[in-house]
Amino acid sequence: MTDSEFIGLINSNQATINYLLNLYVQDKIEKEDLKQEIIYQAWKGKDKFLQKSSFNTWLYKVSLYTILTFKRKNEKFIKVNLEIADSNNNSEELTNDNAEQLYQYIRGLNPLNKTIITMHLDGFTNQEIAEFIGVKANNLKVKLHRIKENIKLNLK
Repeated sequence: MTDSEFIGLINSNQATINYLLNLYVQDKIEKEDLKQEIIYQAWKGKDKFLQKSSFNTWLYKVSLYTILTFKRKNEKFIKVNLEIADSNNNSEELTNDNAEQLYQYIRGLNPLNKTIITMHLDGFTNQEIAEFIGVKANNLKVKLHRIKENIKLNLK
């Protein structure tokens, strides 16, 4: 892949970077710094993109790793802006009160569970999520089921 092709892919997938930044970062200056860091990390790792997955999936992974690493180092609060899918994976409209309860609950999850539910809600397959976090697909299914059950219990 040439440098210009890579830059074109980064430019055409800016929405992925912006989406994750809006989920995890509140401060505008911090977002800009992290955006530059994500692009830098992607550029450094471009030779590791083996085209086994889509570029967008790879960029999502690089972006999320970069953001979580930054957050871990700085120990700042994480703000999540998500909608939840019901148990059948169909999106449902949330009232403002329910949405705020959901956001509050997700903010309190540990980083691993937060990543699992975020990726699930973003439409990644269980296999993609399992590979991303480094567990077997069956283990992921159990974790995801438990997270969903806890969400249901806490939103009632």
